[in-house]
Amino acid sequence: MPGRRTNAGACILAAMSGRSILNAIALGCWLFASVVAFMIVAYTSFFGVGVIGLMIWFVSTRVDLEQDSPVGGPAVSASFLAHQVRVRAEMSRAERAALRGQRLLEARSARFFKYLGMALTVGGFAGFWFFQL
Repeated sequence: MPGRRTNAGACILAAMSGRSILNAIALGCWLFASVVAFMIVAYTSFFGVGVIGLMIWFVSTRVDLEQDSPVGGPAVSASFLAHQVRVRAEMSRAERAALRGQRLLEARSARFFKYLGMALTVGGFAGFWFFQL
């Protein structure tokens, strides 16, 4: 039984933190996505690999293109954009450096997944084409 024992031997159950609950949800979602991807590949062979590569390539390109744009799409007002510019101008040097480091990490991750999507797309469709000959 998980928990903490006291000197008297009684077991006190500790509450799960929000972070561990969110990690469990994220792992469950990854498991579900992995099963869906496996089913696509199992039923469609190399063509499925190419389609999954296209999806990864598309999503990573969208993330890369929307990196500095505001969230909310075309309905963003001028006052909202002015507020964003004002907040960035009022940032300290350390905050700007932290933001730049975070954006660099996001760009590096998006680039990695974009290349992964390209490789899966080319490999999947080339394998599909090869086996159709």
